[in-house]
Amino acid sequence: MAKKQVRDNAYYEDRLKRDHPLVYADLRAGKHCTVTDAAVAAGIKKVRTRLLELKNAWSKADAAEQADFLKWLMASGALSTGSPPSMPSAGIAVDRRLTPVARRRIELILSKRNLAMGDLMVELGYPPLNASVGMALARGTRLQPDVILALQKWLAANASV
Repeated sequence: MAKKQVRDNAYYEDRLKRDHPLVYADLRAGKHCTVTDAAVAAGIKKVRTRLLELKNAWSKADAAEQADFLKWLMASGALSTGSPPSMPSAGIAVDRRLTPVARRRIELILSKRNLAMGDLMVELGYPPLNASVGMALARGTRLQPDVILALQKWLAANASV
């Protein structure tokens, strides 16, 4: 298994020395307050916006946390109370991983309809070479919330199969 790369200040300082000596000289001269500021100026790092942080936190939250957050948004008036966005069903995925019941149901529908994984992905609205659902079925990997929602709709549409 490959070792995860460490991306700390020492890493970025080495990159600046090696790849961007002028920016590194500016850092040493005090034009940049931090190594992160210098790395952003050199184009090595991107500025993490609050939107990116929110998206990252949302994708890591489970269905209950997402539901609580939506309730908070509606209570604060930031989200209209008309119709909240659909949340992935707890019966389909837990912690963004397919439940055993959902896995068996998907596999049953695939076999009865004689569908390949690529056909399923196309029906879900994704490219046929997207391996996310196949990996979730075979290895139990996590799915993105939009894929879970698409699978929920697909399972509802195939309820009679």
